Amino acid sequence: MTSCLSKGLFFLLYTIVFVSCGVFSFASQNGTEDIHSSTGAPTLEMVREVIELAVPVHKKMNDINDYREIILPPYSNTRIALSNYSRNAGENVGYALVQLHAFEFNVTLSYNSTIVDGGHLTGQNIGLLLYGDGDLYALNLNPKQPVWVALVLMLYNQSAPVPGGCNLEFPVEVSPILNVTLTSEVIIVDTPAASVAHQFRNGPNGCGKARLQYESYYIQMPAHDFSQRSYFGAIRSLISYANANSSGRQNSLHAPLQINRHEYGRLNGRGMVFVTAVIDPVHRGFSLYVPAHTYSCQPFINEAECYGLNIPLRVFAVILTIFAVVEIVVGWIPSVVKCPICMACMSVLLSIEYLDWLGKPLPPQTIITCLVAMAIVGLLFGVLFSFLAPITGRVICSFLTGYLILQTMFGLIDGNFYNMPNISLYIVLGATLIGLALSIMLPIVLITRSVILGAICMFYTINTIFGAQLDYPLRHSVRRLYVENYRYVHADPSLDGNDAVALATFVFTMVVCLFLRSRYQSDEVQGDYSRIEIPCHGLARRRHDDDEDRIERSTVIAADDTAAYQRFVNEQTVITRWTSGDDDVFESPQTNSRFFRVLRRTARS
Repeated sequence: MTSCLSKGLFFLLYTIVFVSCGVFSFASQNGTEDIHSSTGAPTLEMVREVIELAVPVHKKMNDINDYREIILPPYSNTRIALSNYSRNAGENVGYALVQLHAFEFNVTLSYNSTIVDGGHLTGQNIGLLLYGDGDLYALNLNPKQPVWVALVLMLYNQSAPVPGGCNLEFPVEVSPILNVTLTSEVIIVDTPAASVAHQFRNGPNGCGKARLQYESYYIQMPAHDFSQRSYFGAIRSLISYANANSSGRQNSLHAPLQINRHEYGRLNGRGMVFVTAVIDPVHRGFSLYVPAHTYSCQPFINEAECYGLNIPLRVFAVILTIFAVVEIVVGWIPSVVKCPICMACMSVLLSIEYLDWLGKPLPPQTIITCLVAMAIVGLLFGVLFSFLAPITGRVICSFLTGYLILQTMFGLIDGNFYNMPNISLYIVLGATLIGLALSIMLPIVLITRSVILGAICMFYTINTIFGAQLDYPLRHSVRRLYVENYRYVHADPSLDGNDAVALATFVFTMVVCLFLRSRYQSDEVQGDYSRIEIPCHGLARRRHDDDEDRIERSTVIAADDTAAYQRFVNEQTVITRWTSGDDDVFESPQTNSRFFRVLRRTARS
């Protein structure tokens, strides 16, 4: 029995090793170990010297007619032969667009077997036009690196405009590719001018005078997904007009005199794919350029940058979150500190609105100088308010909260909300209403200035800890000051699971902090209040009854919750109901509070 079991285990082990070796051998013969194929995906094949793209009998007009993923060997020259064009194309096909999309490395697509000026394009997303049977050449000039590429055949009808037919930017006469420029703040997508179909050209009328329309579409890749499969999947989802309409999002913003230029806000840690559709409304034709791709970071050079792994900043955010939690629960920061901080923040936000109202992009040094100066002015006014008009300082803190709430809400719903007319005025008015509501209503449920300041700090620090995009509207408002024509930049907040986790963490932490605050109330919570006072009478009331104004209680605690009120002189039990005969002397914690104030005054006297 033992011998049979040993033989069985040995046979099983041998089978596993054999299968593993077979799989490893197959993978090594099909490119590098970084290249994999998934179930249901196009078959991945090593290229031969010639790849044939045959025009099918049953054609799909203005759509994909052949798609395959291949590996170009290191330092190789592969001929791509377009066949059956004259036999199967007929009179309906105007031209064939052959696209080549490479992952991570550049490749070259040429009309000639050797590189000739004006006859080739080099990049990651390239394509050339053919009007009949012919050859193209795919060159991988990387001496040691095989490159995974997607080869696509698109067929367009005779009424389709020619993308890049009026090109003045690329060396090839007809260049159906997009020019993508990645700057520090935005992504610029330039589309070479198209021309009408060949049969509609009348001398110079093919370029310049053609009434063509351009539509720009984009799609976002999953956050922090830099895989090859995700790359090719995103490109394929925009490669035809039907896919672009269903899977992509349209960017209708462009500068007034640059209809072929579209700008996008950078989304750190994400890849984006862009495509431009050109439409001829007169002849009812359309075509698409070759989709272009870019990452907003450098995942193959510095991947940590894409994740925002700034360890010192995150450690600082953790420390600040702890301080914010303590501030919400205890209210340990004095009023003379909280009021200037809120005033400085409010001054900076109002300065941003004023600088944007000027309508001119300013140098970063000028912006920093103005904001720092206004922050200092806000600090000085905050100190004055904390001593002379504390109620005014509390109202300003509430106004700041309303402003940030509305700004975040608008920004996460629509990244281009600053393009709405008079939106800044609406935010200010809404912030005023929210600030008044907070000042009047929320002290009843213990939302005072300590909670407001702590909640603001906690919201942005938790966002930093998780690397989320919840602070995107705030950064979006600052960029419009120094990026030229930023109102025409398409901004997308791109919320994902990471943002949901950060928001859920903030809500859960706030609930816990408010619960702890309701259970623990110190005898003096500096800068908070439990009822509304008239500002001009606040100083007089403090002079006449200083103790009563200093001691604050939460009205959300039940009257019979004796555990929450054992805070008087060495944790002595607080009497919540003391009856003498038929007369109820102590009915509520407020009565207890008055009773203990009398005891303190008697003890001091």
